[in-house]
Amino acid sequence: MNIRSKDLNLLAIFVGISEEMNLSRASRRLGLSQPALSHALSRLREQFSDPLFVRGQRGLVPTAKVAVLLPQVRVLLASAESLYGAGEALNLAKLNRKAVIASTAYFEARTIASFISHARIKAPGLQIETRSLSGGFPRQELETGEFDLAVAAYFEDVPQGFHIQTVFSDRFVCVCSKKNSYLETKLRTDDYLECKHLQIEVPPGVFAPVDQHLKSKRKRRDIALRIGNFLTPPAILAKSDYLLTCPLSLAENYREMYPLTVTELPFWLPNIDTKMVWHDKCQQDAFHVWLRHCIGGAVNGEDGIVPRTERAGRKDAKPV
Repeated sequence: MNIRSKDLNLLAIFVGISEEMNLSRASRRLGLSQPALSHALSRLREQFSDPLFVRGQRGLVPTAKVAVLLPQVRVLLASAESLYGAGEALNLAKLNRKAVIASTAYFEARTIASFISHARIKAPGLQIETRSLSGGFPRQELETGEFDLAVAAYFEDVPQGFHIQTVFSDRFVCVCSKKNSYLETKLRTDDYLECKHLQIEVPPGVFAPVDQHLKSKRKRRDIALRIGNFLTPPAILAKSDYLLTCPLSLAENYREMYPLTVTELPFWLPNIDTKMVWHDKCQQDAFHVWLRHCIGGAVNGEDGIVPRTERAGRKDAKPV
């Protein structure tokens, strides 16, 4: 293939059409007349030997090849922008860009609202999109630029070419109804194990730290109910005798919503570290540097962040 025969200027037009899926809107966005845009689309079709976009009932419909090309084209354009924009200051007030953050529901529940408020003050034109992580490390999505950042507490062996940073730490506690019979016991491990437990479902392939600990002691808890979200557990706890083990920040939110009690675990568990990961190609990018600092600022601006503490040897649990 002779790269000199290709018009790389068409790639930005390709992205514009793919994001608008409407030639009139793409024309206005790109500052091209409709005849010029139609001509550019014809050249794109010729260069990629594919129709790329066909007419549908509500606008354009992409062909299968668009899904293959789009991530690669975005990476190429980002590299070109970084090359020609090196040394330019980031103008947040005029920023018109989308940030895609893949994360767990726990991170969203604890941080995303503060992050949005924090970011919009500095960059009102920022578009924020979150994607749910369902287990595993999203290597391909970070490499292609589909995700700007990934945030989770279960990232361990991150491959070469990526950077990782702890965003915040939290500790595990128990939360239950104020009428739960567990509170009338000595709050020790045997009492804990005799309870019926509610568990917020973890991603496939991820093993909850409390169950890892109990397995190492050849013990197990009775998980009577698994819930796939963070919204309904407090309502269930308030009307049942279930016990939930979760991060303190989440438990405190639940306690504000319903008449619940938060107690320490009857055994020690290491803190849960929520970590942010990004690809090496984004390390020096001014926008990504600001985005990472913005998430850190949102976290640090919250009240009640729990510092990392070691609490070994505790036998009794007390209300928090």
